[in-house]
Amino acid sequence: MLALADELRSFPPVMFGVLDDEDDEEEDRDIEFAVSPEDAKLAAGALVYATEILVDELFQDVQTLTEEDTTAAECDGPLWHFEDLPERYALQYDARFARRFLVTVIAMTTRFTDGSFQRLSCVAEELALRLLLNETNVTLETFGLLDDGVSAALDAFADNVYEDMDHEWLYDDSMDGIDESAVGAALGVAPMAFKAWFTPFNEGRYVHPSAADEPEGAAHTGGHA
Repeated sequence: MLALADELRSFPPVMFGVLDDEDDEEEDRDIEFAVSPEDAKLAAGALVYATEILVDELFQDVQTLTEEDTTAAECDGPLWHFEDLPERYALQYDARFARRFLVTVIAMTTRFTDGSFQRLSCVAEELALRLLLNETNVTLETFGLLDDGVSAALDAFADNVYEDMDHEWLYDDSMDGIDESAVGAALGVAPMAFKAWFTPFNEGRYVHPSAADEPEGAAHTGGHA
């Protein structure tokens, strides 16, 4: 994992809570709680390591949903990750959704590693990062590497990459059946409706063409134009 850390090119150590060279004790940052460069490097490498696992397992989920021609809620076979998305939409996690989500994960993590990442682009990417962080924690814990320092590094990374945590509302089962758009407008948050998960937050955000929303009126046929 340490050897993989340099592949996470979009994120310098400061994104993991390491104090940079310009920080000193006169500033407001609390040095006592700063993350060590070693813990930040392990956290970065673990994210790259977990990315490969996540993508492989999502491929398997896509295959399962495609072969059974069903949704995550009705699937007889085991699924790695689509059961970890907001449960109240599980009837809509079909093979096509799974393919779009997989493309989203690949596009997001490609920007992580090629140095081009700026901001998360849509709700689907926010959910994808949540799955990646979960996979990273599980991987580190499996190898006995998830100590307080590395955990703090991953928490700092999440805090710096997420602009807000509005997507957590999707996991609130008490809101099931309530119009997401109305609630989003009332709370002043980004659109949370399922149909908007792959819609860019604004014009400057990148969503891969294979995951992007189809133009209105277009019918998906599964073939080529």
